[in-house]
Amino acid sequence: TAAIGKGFAVGSAVLTALSLLAAFKDEVTKKKMIYFEVSDPILLSGVLIGSMLPYLFSALTMLSVGKAAAEMIEEVRRQFREVKNAHGVTLMEAIKKASE
Repeated sequence: TAAIGKGFAVGSAVLTALSLLAAFKDEVTKKKMIYFEVSDPILLSGVLIGSMLPYLFSALTMLSVGKAAAEMIEEVRRQFREVKNAHGVTLMEAIKKASE
């Protein structure tokens, strides 16, 4: 199913990210620039949490956009039901009358 495929994609992305991190560590330690140990739990947890932040903010943005869209739909429905024109007819009543 699609969920299984997405799970494999996420798993391979994590493996790729860790291998890139290990390659970066090798380059940094060759040049003796900084002390950098991938197996340090604090560093690894910071990297993983930091890499998840863009996805968290994207998800929160998508949720707020969905809520705003739902509120707009409810407002349009309310206007169809309640707002009357100059003849005192709501739009829903006019649509029903025209479709008969």
